[in-house]
Amino acid sequence: GEQGGQGQGGEQGGQGQGDGDSSMAGGSITTSHDDGSTSTHNDDGSGSFTGADGSSATYDADGGGSYAGADGSSGSYSADGSSTHTGADGSTSTMDADGGGSYAGADGSSGSYSADGSSTHTDADGNSSSMDADGSGSYTGADGSSGSYSADGSSSHTDADGNSQTMEADGSGSYTGADGSSGSYSADGSSSHTDADGNTTAYEAEGNMGEGDQGMGAMDQAFGDDGADKGTPPPTDDPMGAAMDESAATSDAGSMPEAGQGGQDPMADVGPQDDGVPKVEEDDQSGGVAG
Repeated sequence: GEQGGQGQGGEQGGQGQGDGDSSMAGGSITTSHDDGSTSTHNDDGSGSFTGADGSSATYDADGGGSYAGADGSSGSYSADGSSTHTGADGSTSTMDADGGGSYAGADGSSGSYSADGSSTHTDADGNSSSMDADGSGSYTGADGSSGSYSADGSSSHTDADGNSQTMEADGSGSYTGADGSSGSYSADGSSSHTDADGNTTAYEAEGNMGEGDQGMGAMDQAFGDDGADKGTPPPTDDPMGAAMDESAATSDAGSMPEAGQGGQDPMADVGPQDDGVPKVEEDDQSGGVAG
C-alpha cells in the first residue's frame, strides 16, 4: 500500500483488496474503489456514486438522477431528457423534454430558447433581443435604441437620439431625423430628402435632380437673392437721379463754372472730348458729387 504501509494492494488505508471491497445488504451492492470513490447499485436499477474528490451523483430506476460537483456545481436530469444545471459560478440553465430551455448567467444575463428555434436574450448591460421561429425578431438597447427585423429582409431601427429608419424587403425605405429632417428612397435609386428647414431635394432613379427639387424655401431664397440684386441698381441710381437734378440745375450760370472746374481733372486725360457734350455730362456728375 502507498499510504501507511497497511494496505494489501489498496491505495487508501490499506483496506482495499484488488479493485476494491464490495458488500451486499438488502439487495444493494456497495463498492469501494481503489481511487477512493464508492458506488452503490440497487436491485431496482437505482444507485449512487461518491467520488474521491467529494463529487456525488444519484440515479433512479427510471433513468433520472442528480449530481453535485466538488467545485460546487450541481444538477439533475430526467429520463424524458429534461435537466437543470447550476454552475460553480452561480450560472443556471434548464432544458425541457422538448429541447427548449432557459438560462441565467452569473453576470446577470439571461435568456430562453424553444425547440422551434425561437429565443430571447438579455445581456448583463440590459440589451435585449428576441427571435421567433421564422427568423424575425426585435431588440432593445440599454441606451434606449430599439428595432425589429423580419425574415423577408425588412427592418426598422430607432437610435438613442430619436433618429429612425425603416427598410422594406425590396430595398426601399424611409427615415426621420431627430432634428425634423426626413426622407425616403426606392429600390430603383430614386430618393427625396427634406431638411430641418423644410427644403426638399429629390433625385430620380438616374441620379438627376428632379423638377422643383430645391423646394419652395430654396426657390424663395434663390429668387429673393435675384430680386434683391435686380432691385439694387435702381436705388443705386439715386446718385444718377441726383445728377439729373444737378443737370437741371445746370441752368444756373453760377454753378456751371464750379462744376466744370471740378470735373476737368478726369476729363483732361480724355483730351479732345473736353469741349464736347461729354463735358456737360461730366459737369453734371461732378456737380452731383459736389452736391
